[in-house]
Amino acid sequence: MSQWHSIWLNPCSADLAVFEEIVHSLAMRFGTAKFMPHLTLVEDMEQSADALARVIETRFAGETAFSASITGVDGLPLFFRSLYAGFEPAGRLRDLKSKAIAAFGVGDLSSFMPHVSLAYGATEDQKTSAFSELRQMLAGRAIRFDEIAVVASAQSIPIEHWKIVFRHRLT
Repeated sequence: MSQWHSIWLNPCSADLAVFEEIVHSLAMRFGTAKFMPHLTLVEDMEQSADALARVIETRFAGETAFSASITGVDGLPLFFRSLYAGFEPAGRLRDLKSKAIAAFGVGDLSSFMPHVSLAYGATEDQKTSAFSELRQMLAGRAIRFDEIAVVASAQSIPIEHWKIVFRHRLT
């Protein structure tokens, strides 16, 4: 099994279901990959899942679930950020990112762009056709995050092989 892992912040089951419906619908419409919607705190670390889980259990013990509002729907000319719901890099999101940087020794708070991807690899035409509908559906919606996970995922691992290997519930 791969030693490449990422740390995700996951939405509660009700919000996850909304995002999954969007991701699956867009994947069918655009011919793009399906994936589990998430907000990445740390990506692509070459460390064992057990070591990362131990860090999460100690450094994130006592963290509580919280909500953050979607500030907009946007897209970039990057495969993994082609179409996403964005959040303000402030409050609990900023706090957890800062804690993750300290805990894992990687990352940069100044470039933190919290988001939940809605499609990977969407073309400019595809994105344009979806913006209005998605902005109307998601802008301002509060999303509850209640889990931090260690995920066997990296840019070098095919999306269909990504798998959550450890879950830490936010109380």
